[in-house]
Amino acid sequence: MAEERNEPATPKRREKARSEGKVSQSKDLTASVEILTGLIGLLAFGPGIASALIDYMRETVGFLGDASLLRDGWFYRLEFSAIWTYFSAWLLLGIIIAVFVVSIVIYQVGWKITFEPFKFDLNRINPINGMKKIISMRSMVELIKGLLKSSFFVFVIYVALRDKLPIAMKAIQFPMEDGAFQIWDLLWDLAMRLAFMLLIMSFFDYMYQKWDFEKSIKMSKHEIKEEYKQMEGDPQIKSKIRQKQRELARKRMMSSVPKADVVITNPTALAIALAYDRETMAAPQILAKGKDFMARRIRELAMQHNVPIVENKPLARALFNAVEVGDEVPESLYRGVAEILAMVYKLKKK
Repeated sequence: MAEERNEPATPKRREKARSEGKVSQSKDLTASVEILTGLIGLLAFGPGIASALIDYMRETVGFLGDASLLRDGWFYRLEFSAIWTYFSAWLLLGIIIAVFVVSIVIYQVGWKITFEPFKFDLNRINPINGMKKIISMRSMVELIKGLLKSSFFVFVIYVALRDKLPIAMKAIQFPMEDGAFQIWDLLWDLAMRLAFMLLIMSFFDYMYQKWDFEKSIKMSKHEIKEEYKQMEGDPQIKSKIRQKQRELARKRMMSSVPKADVVITNPTALAIALAYDRETMAAPQILAKGKDFMARRIRELAMQHNVPIVENKPLARALFNAVEVGDEVPESLYRGVAEILAMVYKLKKK
């Protein structure tokens, strides 16, 4: 039986989901911000936009009787003028809407560009997977959301039109400018009500999307352990690597014993091999050291290669505890080591 995913997602799991394009995002929140920004922008820039468009229409109508209509290319000049007028009139509002939409998207999903969702995947065109998505819990939730939104929209439209529809019907009897303002007021009131209702619903949708996303990326304890192993390395493999490294270090250390000038022992528990070259070393250097079994191996190698073995319990203990392999003898132990080296050099008649 598969282990249940009850643990919060790790940072690595979250980053992996983001790189795959799986994020918590409410499209309703984005749409509501876009619509509200557009409506408020129309309230602020609408008169300027309307004035620019009216001026263009007057210019166009006045252009109809102009002699330039008989010249070649008149249509392209008129077309360019129309494109430029509409573009410049709506440009500022379009930029403001784009800034707000991009900001709300970044707020929801963060700043990360990925092309993973655009990669070709055969599973996306698999009919079996498609049927699973259709009858999944998520699709049912989206269906219920759609029905609720439709119901609320119908209710809001009914409330808005219930009292003002008769007034709007009478607007056709008013002068054109007055009637247009009546219709505009009705449409504006309706649009703002729908936009604010969508904004309120989108906050609930955002909370649901966030909860659903967190649920989808939850991990089991086994998955967390496996991820930790991948990040830190399998403990067993790391232990084997360390063991191998120790073995290689021991081999290198033991290969240095024949080069030693003397081996100082405890006499059986400890063994320290050291050497001194007046021309290349500032002080005697530890080539190898060992305890119990390793001490015995150092003594055996020393005897095989005729390296002198000297018993000195206090000095052996002091060197074993104070100095690592490859280090120089500390100044506090110079005297004891010097006496032993002097004795060894005297035996070798150096």
